[in-house]
Amino acid sequence: EAAITAARNVKTEVSFDDIEDAAMKVKMGPTKKRMQTDEDKKLTAYHEAGHAILTHFQKETDPVHRISIVSRGIALGYTLIPPQKDKIHETKRHLLQRLAVMMGGRAAEEVVFNEMTTGASNDFEQATNVARAMVVDFGMSELGPVNYGEDEKSYYGQSQISQEMMAQIDVEMRKILELAHKQAVEMVTEKRKLLDKVAEELMIKESLDQDEFEAIVGPKTV
Repeated sequence: EAAITAARNVKTEVSFDDIEDAAMKVKMGPTKKRMQTDEDKKLTAYHEAGHAILTHFQKETDPVHRISIVSRGIALGYTLIPPQKDKIHETKRHLLQRLAVMMGGRAAEEVVFNEMTTGASNDFEQATNVARAMVVDFGMSELGPVNYGEDEKSYYGQSQISQEMMAQIDVEMRKILELAHKQAVEMVTEKRKLLDKVAEELMIKESLDQDEFEAIVGPKTV
């Protein structure tokens, strides 16, 4: 795929950008020329800037590799945060910080526009899956060190855990997600000036790599 991209652009060698573009095409789909209004682009820019600010200023999250408001597949933009190293064990602290990153886009919408958009639906899907795993599989809630993973699966069409316990699981998941959302709102509020600068630069360039992003917010030191 990278070689095809290079040939399409009349290049004799495959560059890193070609490889990255090919990887993103496989993962998210090809770039799409959507007719977006300036308001839509601004919303997307702030949404992605929110994710980027959250991962940059938390201790246990990975640095931003690229932010873009170029449409790919069904996504209007993306923030690429590849892991720096493989993690054998996940800590509760790291998972909570990852959840805050997922909430960063919605938090930016609320803080800047006092509005909510449908752009966070995929973020919420991922966040809900992580929160469920924390409660059901990893024992990281007030329900204690119990694994409900197998019990949650249906047995002849019926769940093997009670409705009461399922309700408690939902309550614990909601607590975790609301905490992550609260942390995200606090962070984008605290870093509002940097959030504005990142979004404004995205509106101009449409895509920022790590160096361009850190030229605005400073190097990741935490």
